[in-house]
Amino acid sequence: MRFSGSGHGAGRSQDSHDVSEDPADLVFECVCAIPSGKVVSYGQLAEMVRGVRLTARQVGGIMAMAPPETPWHRVLAVDGSLSIHKRDPRLALKQKRLLEEEGVVFRPDGRVDMEVCRWRN
Repeated sequence: MRFSGSGHGAGRSQDSHDVSEDPADLVFECVCAIPSGKVVSYGQLAEMVRGVRLTARQVGGIMAMAPPETPWHRVLAVDGSLSIHKRDPRLALKQKRLLEEEGVVFRPDGRVDMEVCRWRN
């Protein structure tokens, strides 16, 4: 599956001789595989991507460019916190709302209960 639209690499021509995949497209494909009600950490997502080595920080940078159809809200900090609040507190509120709508369990300290909600792919 390849993404078109406003994401990273949008508008790039598809050369039939180009066998390499854009790492961003690989990340977005993995994110789209995360089931509703489940979450992964940035580091876990980096390990899920096949064919390229990425760090959690690199995945975070890629996720900042996620196409609208990507369930970005399912990717969290390793401790279950909504680290997107550093970029925009309103996005953290939206992320929490989207996760709650999917039945994701939050702990009293505001972090996602990763033991309950982590996707074990």
